[in-house]
Amino acid sequence: MKLLIRDYVASLKEREELDAILPDLLSELGFNVISRPGRGTAQRGVDVAAVGKDANGKKKLYLFTVKPGDLTRQEWDGNSQKVRSSLNEIIDEYIPVRIPAPYQSLKIVIVLCFGGDVHESARSLLSQFTKRHTKGKISFEEWNGDKIAELLLTGVLREELLPKPLRSSFQKAVAMVDQPEISYEHFARLLKALRTGFKTEKGAVRAARQMYICLWVLFVWARDIDNLDAPYRSSELVLLNLWEMVKPFIDKRTANARAVVTVVQHAINLHIQIGALLMDKKILPYVGRRHTLSVAVVTRTSVDVNLKMFDMLGRLAMTGHWMLWAGSLGRPTDPKLQAALDGLVNAGMEMINNNPVLFLPLLDEQAIEVGLFLMFAVRSGASNRDIHAWLQEMAQRLDLAVRSSGRYPCRFTDYQDLIDHPKNSTKEYREDALQGSVLIPLLAAWLAAFKDRKSLDLLTALKVGGLQHCTLQLWLPEKESEDYLYLNDDSHGAALVDLPLAGDGSELLQTISEACQSSEGFAALSANKSGYWPVVLTACRHYRLPVPPQFWIASLIDPTPATPLTVEGTSKLESESTDS
Repeated sequence: MKLLIRDYVASLKEREELDAILPDLLSELGFNVISRPGRGTAQRGVDVAAVGKDANGKKKLYLFTVKPGDLTRQEWDGNSQKVRSSLNEIIDEYIPVRIPAPYQSLKIVIVLCFGGDVHESARSLLSQFTKRHTKGKISFEEWNGDKIAELLLTGVLREELLPKPLRSSFQKAVAMVDQPEISYEHFARLLKALRTGFKTEKGAVRAARQMYICLWVLFVWARDIDNLDAPYRSSELVLLNLWEMVKPFIDKRTANARAVVTVVQHAINLHIQIGALLMDKKILPYVGRRHTLSVAVVTRTSVDVNLKMFDMLGRLAMTGHWMLWAGSLGRPTDPKLQAALDGLVNAGMEMINNNPVLFLPLLDEQAIEVGLFLMFAVRSGASNRDIHAWLQEMAQRLDLAVRSSGRYPCRFTDYQDLIDHPKNSTKEYREDALQGSVLIPLLAAWLAAFKDRKSLDLLTALKVGGLQHCTLQLWLPEKESEDYLYLNDDSHGAALVDLPLAGDGSELLQTISEACQSSEGFAALSANKSGYWPVVLTACRHYRLPVPPQFWIASLIDPTPATPLTVEGTSKLESESTDS
């Protein structure tokens, strides 16, 4: 276990990785963190400042300077970014003028914190420096990879809080990271045990930090072997588990509440980082090449290609939604953000156009990914022309697939059933395979917003002809959804059924709009009320729940379909974190 943690620490980068876990580790060890890493501010060599007790129980001020990897002779000196320069800044500038008044009487420990070891070539230089400057109230300590790993194991991951069965799940999740399904299953067991293993608010804080740091370990390990699938799925699950844990703390301003909220925000940042890295390395460089992404799915069946491509489209859309959310907390009109959003939408459209498998889902539940991308494309304010063309093509291919008994979207989720679909062209089989649909009303609603009467007539004729038995439906959260959405531990929500499909689609849009207005469950979700609406979308994608139409119906009934949708509610959690 220690070797695993040691390798993880050694592979961490300095900025937003090693310095990101250090404050949480210190807090868990009983330190009072008074300064965290920041961007755009002069840190004067100090990445983290904290007040704590030494081995003899004496209270001291600890000033950490963080560097990644091993400390070599080259990393010791040479420019302003090297270790010696940071130490000089601490001694010459930070200690004389930057220490807060309540802590100026404390003895000072300057801690050199790095993920690896001190090379022999740098050892004598470091020893001479620390010996020369150890005087009065100033002393030095080294926290290398072994030290940090030991602290992780005895602190945040101490044995009594991560007993043998949990350690086993954690180790298996990391060891099997190149087998994403298996890794995810073990990580899910770990999260469940952590979520249910505490009884106090302080225990909730500790469990939240454990989840976050375990996810970091999994991510770094996966990044090293260049397979980000397991940490992406696991980061979604961590977010949802953390949200379930944070709900009792909403509107509270206690120290424990602020601590849990901080972990949630760090976990969101890590999830965004994993998603962005996945897009940058695995998807975006190849969207402009015909069939490149489809061919990259190593398989003998088109079923795997369809499943993987729609999964990637959904991840791209969720990356965009989190970018929109993060932008709304800063400057929503930031031109760089808008350019990035437009670029992601354009990349998604290139991905669709160059991989025709995305012109028609194989599963009806893939309406989730279709809806997520449509919402993102419209909310970003990008052009609607390509979106409309995609919807037209999907309607035409759906019509052809049903009429020819091809691979039309079905209700099955068992892999063997998907391989065999369609087993035959009988009416009885089609009625079983497509008993109900959320994809068809979703397509019809968006086509109605584009005033595409021709495509709507095609869907209407299909419904009246070959799909008379098919129930057109959408899913709406109910009040009890708040209790079950984030863990998916019971059935919840209501089905809006027998949706009308005729004419120009105005009746369909009006029916959906009225149902959304009369339903109170969506607004009652804590993630929506707190302003963290992408958590709801994450739950829908992760647990395969249809995206609630409340997210997109306002965009379709407004005069201009490209009007961005807004979710009401202020970010209560953000304000609490700011207060801290």
